[in-house]
Amino acid sequence: MDLMRDCLDKQLEDSNKRRMGRVDGIILEVEDGRQPRVAYIEVGVKTLMNRLSSRLGSLASEPYRIAWGKVKVGLNKVVADVEAEKTPALEWELWLRKKVIGRIPGA
Repeated sequence: MDLMRDCLDKQLEDSNKRRMGRVDGIILEVEDGRQPRVAYIEVGVKTLMNRLSSRLGSLASEPYRIAWGKVKVGLNKVVADVEAEKTPALEWELWLRKKVIGRIPGA
């Protein structure tokens, strides 16, 4: 599997097929004398902003990590064995909906 191609920036869904955003980051664990292994995927605006600039990333809240063992990578999406509403993964989306989109007339 090519992690960059098959996982990063792919649509992420929870176990109920609710969209949770996109996979913003991949966390590897590196131990002496062993091959690196995938430990988590990260979801959150901080990880995405850090990819652009560490200065931007310092403005956002911490990302949500999902253990690699709870993740299934499909052709065009990634499915996590979690419930979106019980995680902070939708925090940015809900804030944006309330503070920005909700103030647009007719939205």
